[in-house]
Amino acid sequence: MMKISKLGVLILAAAAAVSVTGCDLFGKKSEAPAQQAQQLLPVGCIAAITADVPDVSTITGRTSAYKESEVRPQVSGIIQKRMFTEGSFVKKGTQLYQIDPRTYEAAVDSAKAALAQAEANEYSAKARAERYKKLIDSKAISEQDLDDAVAAEKAAAAQVLSAKAALKNAKINLEYTRVYAPISGIIGKSSVTEGALVTANQGSALAIIQQIDPMYVDLGQSDVDLRNFKQAVKAGKIKLDSKNRAAIQIYFEDGALYPVPGYLDFTGVDVNKSTGMVTVRATVDNKDGLLLPGMFMRARLVQGEIDDAVLIPQVAAIRGNKGEVSVYRIEEGDKYYSVPVTLGREYGNAYVVTSGLKAGDLVAIDNIQKLQLFLQPGTPVKPEKQEFKIDFTGTDDDPALLNAAAADGTKAGSEKASK
Repeated sequence: MMKISKLGVLILAAAAAVSVTGCDLFGKKSEAPAQQAQQLLPVGCIAAITADVPDVSTITGRTSAYKESEVRPQVSGIIQKRMFTEGSFVKKGTQLYQIDPRTYEAAVDSAKAALAQAEANEYSAKARAERYKKLIDSKAISEQDLDDAVAAEKAAAAQVLSAKAALKNAKINLEYTRVYAPISGIIGKSSVTEGALVTANQGSALAIIQQIDPMYVDLGQSDVDLRNFKQAVKAGKIKLDSKNRAAIQIYFEDGALYPVPGYLDFTGVDVNKSTGMVTVRATVDNKDGLLLPGMFMRARLVQGEIDDAVLIPQVAAIRGNKGEVSVYRIEEGDKYYSVPVTLGREYGNAYVVTSGLKAGDLVAIDNIQKLQLFLQPGTPVKPEKQEFKIDFTGTDDDPALLNAAAADGTKAGSEKASK
């Protein structure tokens, strides 16, 4: 039989005394269950809510000029003068270059002389034909002579028409020595200087003119998102303006919002086989000239609506080292458990939860670090329920902002129709 030392006996006796008297080893009374409840960790929590959330896709692309014209010479010659300032705005019809016109002026004079000679020959041939017509009745000439005279008259008339065409062509070439702006816009750098030799329809442009108000923004959208967008339009979930165009928000590369909304005007018909993307084109006003061709832009396009989406505050999401996401859910008995979730898009200060939670589930939003460090899942806590309200401050998800462009376009179209 095992022997118990005197020290062991004393310890067992003290433990028995504690269990009977409710005191600890130092003679102090142990805490009652009510006092233990007061020491539970307070945890702020909210109930997951549901709302109809716009399904917004972010797509990227670049700006391009609304119109672009490469100015090329249509006749050959020496540039005598450049008549514009590089980088300035030029109106359609403004003269840009002057090509040496002397050879073309001489060609016009030569064509005028050729026309005069042709007209003189026509006059002579016509007079001869008229005389022969009078002599044929008296048999003074043969019918062959009359036929020859009439043919000569017609040939002379044809020569006149040819000379007139040559004169017109010479005048056109002379006009081409003055190179005009084919469109209005910003003209870029000149590729030639005064004294340079240019040739008709040469490969390199003398200058390029770009119309940048309005501007195009060419974007790439996946074929799946495009299909969802078209279905949402057909279902009436997306507001269109008076021209049946969908509004789109444009952002600069640094994330700054461009102050004027754009409108989708064009959708490509081909899907890129390597990327699965379709080109969509938006038109946006550029009166202040903030947009330049070739700028990288981002765009947000409302392509539908997520009905009864489950939403939780972003602060409730806990991200693991491997990218997994979870939340602390308060369950029966006020015990907390770690629950993996799948997140969708951001919406204001909230996340859309696509799986793992349902409406009404309580999730922790503060003291999360203490729960991670000091407690184990399944431990009771003291939940302190708070109201959850979606806040759009500092975000671009405000429904009023997303729909303002289409609403403005519809209003403008109605006012125009009423007038």
